[in-house]
Amino acid sequence: MEDFQIQSLYSSLIQSMAVIIGLILVVLLLRYKSVITIQQKPVFGRLVTDFTLPALIFTSLSRQPLAKDELLAVGAMMISLLVCMMLAWLVGRALKLESRTLGAFILVASFGSSSTLGYALVSQAFSGQPAILAEAVIISEIGVGILIFTVGVAVAMYFGRPEGSSPTSGLKAFLISPIFIALILGLAIAQFNLTLTGPAATIAFRILDLIGESLPIFVALTIGLMLRPIPLRSLSYIIIAAAVIKLIAKPLIAFTIAETEFFPSMETEILLIETAMPSGTVAAVLADRYGCDGATASALVVATYGLSLLTIPLIMLLTA
Repeated sequence: MEDFQIQSLYSSLIQSMAVIIGLILVVLLLRYKSVITIQQKPVFGRLVTDFTLPALIFTSLSRQPLAKDELLAVGAMMISLLVCMMLAWLVGRALKLESRTLGAFILVASFGSSSTLGYALVSQAFSGQPAILAEAVIISEIGVGILIFTVGVAVAMYFGRPEGSSPTSGLKAFLISPIFIALILGLAIAQFNLTLTGPAATIAFRILDLIGESLPIFVALTIGLMLRPIPLRSLSYIIIAAAVIKLIAKPLIAFTIAETEFFPSMETEILLIETAMPSGTVAAVLADRYGCDGATASALVVATYGLSLLTIPLIMLLTA
């Protein structure tokens, strides 16, 4: 990647991170002023998983049919993510993390901010090329979205379940959850070319678009209410492990797949940008929502945001 592109990406990264961190700081101020309280955290968590995310998933997928020439890039994204989940599970077991912390660690070490930060960086790298940004959206929403709202939610439910409960106790709840229903409906409408027209459909999609656009606010509210002081010394080894898997291993795995399969340079760069992103705030929200250690997940997300300022330029230079 050219030097001027790397500089542009870096500038966009800092700006995007500043917006998200700024939102979280505003929430912490509201929390300090008792405008919102920790007791309201479950409400905002459910608004993310049962309200804003389903709307965003449905509107994104229903408008984005998967073309055949994009299957390889989506597959590479999925493979790199699944490999990272397995690596995180092995590392977490080696570190003897308890179940709730292990579930949070697996989610945060695997799923990144491909939509919150990735799209901003892709738009900078390919300025004035909306078709490329649309392809980045498809790769992210299909390659990451399907897994985080199926495998990711299943992992959160499994590791966050109460002691002594059945491993399959959350399966029914997942299959009837708004996230899963939105996922199936969105894919069905796109893949079967179902056209929703008329004034009612237009109004409905505009409403859903507005709900989906509120996701960053509700995620910031949830993260701000989850954060609590945690000694860095006790988390240092988990932070290092999560950063190595998410910020270094994942983009290198995706790059290796792209080079082996001779992907076009554009798709390779999109994959690199999206897989090199820091851990996703949505992953932390899902971890907390389904019983995993949300506080640790939030701390890991914040840590990878800071470390990504160093790793993203490094990854771009190594793969240039």
